[in-house]
Amino acid sequence: MNISTISLLIKRQFKENYSVYGIGLFVLIALLLFMFLLVHQWQDSFAGAVQNGVFIIGLFIAGGVFSSAMFQEFSSPQSGMWLLSIPATHSEKVITSILISAVLFLLAYFPIFYLADVLYLFVTDKLGVEAILNPFKDNFYQFLFLYLVFNGIILLGSVIFNKNSFIKTLLAGILVLVVFNYINTQLLELLLPETKIVSSIAFDSFLFSHHGENIKVMLPNHVNTISSVFIRVLLPISIWFAVGFKLKEKEI
Repeated sequence: MNISTISLLIKRQFKENYSVYGIGLFVLIALLLFMFLLVHQWQDSFAGAVQNGVFIIGLFIAGGVFSSAMFQEFSSPQSGMWLLSIPATHSEKVITSILISAVLFLLAYFPIFYLADVLYLFVTDKLGVEAILNPFKDNFYQFLFLYLVFNGIILLGSVIFNKNSFIKTLLAGILVLVVFNYINTQLLELLLPETKIVSSIAFDSFLFSHHGENIKVMLPNHVNTISSVFIRVLLPISIWFAVGFKLKEKEI
């Protein structure tokens, strides 16, 4: 792996698509302002941290579309034939795609979001240091790790599916989550036969009913640490490796 090659690949990507990226930034800020407008228009119907909600929705919609659209050429050998002419290894191409769609996208998303956030607070006469979204409050920053997993899944889908990869990946991901959650609940009911599992979150916690009262059970601290490392580090890296292997299979 050559760092200078990766740097050149990133520069080439931005040089060839700077106009599209520029339009995309304006579309992103328009999307965020539109969501803030909806929140303000129907503010009586929304409760809680609306800024957090707008941040998450904008992040996953924009990030998913961006990742999927950028790497549609990975969908098939025919559309990705031009990649063969680039003197770079498969790993360098994959690392470049990850850096652009994950790291660089996040670096661009934050200032765009805060620009929209400040404009919204200014127009609604709520602007203040405490009113601006704090990503470290209540561990909200953890959604960034989920985005890394989401990014890997979208990239993997753009390599696997030849057409409509974004929609197919979302549908496949939802199906996998539903099946995985069902299996997780069934295992809990098997281990705790005398209790009724109300809900469960894999690698985090579950809720069961006992004499009409719902009781939440959290993972022990040491197990929770292992779970966090798996979700935040090992899982996205594993998916990115899968992207590399799948890309190599297509000989792109």
